[in-house]
Amino acid sequence: MTSKVLSRRGHARLVPSLLALGAVGALAACGAATGPKEYGTDRRTIEAEVGEEFALALPMHPSQGEWWYRVAPRPDDKVVRSEGDREDYEGSDLVGGGDGTQYFDFKAVGPGTTEIRVLHCPVGTCVGKGEAASPRPDATSTNSDQAHKARYYTFTVSVRR
Repeated sequence: MTSKVLSRRGHARLVPSLLALGAVGALAACGAATGPKEYGTDRRTIEAEVGEEFALALPMHPSQGEWWYRVAPRPDDKVVRSEGDREDYEGSDLVGGGDGTQYFDFKAVGPGTTEIRVLHCPVGTCVGKGEAASPRPDATSTNSDQAHKARYYTFTVSVRR
């Protein structure tokens, strides 16, 4: 009978230990899957460490003719490097068929400060595409109707070692 009591006590100690170990493992797995930090137009000051990845995550409505473009001047490539662009659509399997998020991915490569400039183009407000995109002269956001005007956003990136 004594051996059964010791066995139950051993299990009583082992189960909470295994649960705690499982919780630590689950938290570590969650942290590993979070991916790069994302920044929207509400937070345009970015601090990163060398080697860190981050993304500009901008809401888009391509079904309504709305797009974002990275424009000149380019960021200092000794501070950040472009890792490409991607789009994530919600509510549709068709590219451009629904609303979503447009991502501009970057990696911090060296200490310093630089700027990343993007242009938001609601339908019919810009000419050209990509880095050559620019607002039509009558479509800049200088009046109160900003929702229907092209607008530049500048993100300041500071990278430290």
